[in-house]
Amino acid sequence: SGSVNGINYVSRDLTRAKTSFVDIAANPAFSGMKYLLNGQGYFNTKYIYEEAITTDIPFHFDFFKQNPASMKIVATDMETAKPVYFDKEEIATTEELALKIRASSTVPLLMPPTQINGKFYLDGGIVDSLPIEKAIEDGNQKHVIILTRPRGYIKEKQRFNAIIRRHLRAYPEVIAAIEQRHIAYNRSMELIEQLEQENKAFVIAPDQLSIGRMERNVQRLDAYYQYAERAAERQLPELYDFLSSQ
Repeated sequence: SGSVNGINYVSRDLTRAKTSFVDIAANPAFSGMKYLLNGQGYFNTKYIYEEAITTDIPFHFDFFKQNPASMKIVATDMETAKPVYFDKEEIATTEELALKIRASSTVPLLMPPTQINGKFYLDGGIVDSLPIEKAIEDGNQKHVIILTRPRGYIKEKQRFNAIIRRHLRAYPEVIAAIEQRHIAYNRSMELIEQLEQENKAFVIAPDQLSIGRMERNVQRLDAYYQYAERAAERQLPELYDFLSSQ
């Protein structure tokens, strides 16, 4: 969801931000067992990331490119289990953008790996859920960080089962990265908290998490969207102060 919301933000498309988070779940083409069984994944990745972006939920690629803001999309290289950062400046078409967004969002088991130029990719969150170190490396001095978990959340080690191990058996490095994901996540959170104390980061986090990764109920998604919108509005004065401070 980070990369999908990111491109909507950069293109300044408020309507699409809501449509691609809430309304899309009502479309029968969004997900289902029939897509999983025919190899498209439980979430119909071809529709969500490659078809809807030019049909049902069109994306304003020109606005995206014209915005001087930079953007990077992170995915996990399955061969190396290392993060790969796709740069906005190197993306030339809507189709190329859609494929890289799909790569960044590809959850193992629920979606088939995404192939780009002969290489396979998975969700960037496997190896860099909170890319604060990359943001610092790129020279950013202030950081506005949007978390999907409430403050104080500590990620536990993921429980593996035989299905996941069998599914990823050709990629032992990816299995190892998933097993160590909680360590990297919690380390990043410690750094974010430190930056916040130093007034170098402004953190937006939900008070509660009332939806899950597999949520398809449009009413619940809409309620959570509205909750987040109200929460963001309450924090706007503080955010403006942070951004204008030295």
